[in-house]
Amino acid sequence: MEVVSGILILIVAFVVGMDGILDEWQLFQPLIACTLIGVVTGNVNAGILLGAVLQMITIGWMNVGAAVAPDVGLPAVIAALLVCGPAAIGMKHGIAFAMPFAVIGQFLNVWLRKKISKLIHRADLAANDGNLSRMDRLHLISLGFQGLRVVVPTLLVMLIKPSFLHYLSNRVPEIVSNGIDVSIGMLAAVGFAIIMNMTIDKQLWFWLLGGFILATLSGLNIFILTLIGIGLTIVYIWFSGRHPDSSKDSHDINEQDDFDKELDDL
Repeated sequence: MEVVSGILILIVAFVVGMDGILDEWQLFQPLIACTLIGVVTGNVNAGILLGAVLQMITIGWMNVGAAVAPDVGLPAVIAALLVCGPAAIGMKHGIAFAMPFAVIGQFLNVWLRKKISKLIHRADLAANDGNLSRMDRLHLISLGFQGLRVVVPTLLVMLIKPSFLHYLSNRVPEIVSNGIDVSIGMLAAVGFAIIMNMTIDKQLWFWLLGGFILATLSGLNIFILTLIGIGLTIVYIWFSGRHPDSSKDSHDINEQDDFDKELDDL
């Protein structure tokens, strides 16, 4: 692996690790992280495809309360490195390697948060003293540790010979790789179902049905269908803005009248 490419990969890994805890730019999402690794390694298509698959797998992973979900950024970077880098292993094998690294990243995340808690107490003391510059340094240091959480495992994987990585990928049981192939299709369907369940509206069902019929019968590629969808969305939003829902307005007016009547009764 070229030195410049290796340095860029580590930079991407560092930024992904920081943003994984910062949640500012969503660079840790597999679709973005894998694409960035694909751009750095010169294999953009494989990076995008791998990121899209991992995105559907991790779509339901989130921290709930004190429970820390499996890591997202670390497996995305490692899997993209294995698939798009010099090893160039198969995508299903890259996904198989991503799963254990998600658990490893989870343990590293929990362990690091416990260690960084000491810096939080120092930041509290700096806040009491009004030392804002010290607070900034402590925040940046703790954020840098989160970046190293992804950089160090990535560097260790980069040091492994591609031939040995091929050997490990060939040692993955066939039943595991076949199971991953089947689960990819199922997870994609489940992921889209989750998104539709959160965003669908009764007035939009006919758009979904029309798009499905158009995609099935027209034979158009996904790029043309996307352009058609964007155009129809713009037209729909424009007409919706010019003709607001009168029933909704009347419902709001009735609610206001009921509220005024209750105030008069009081």
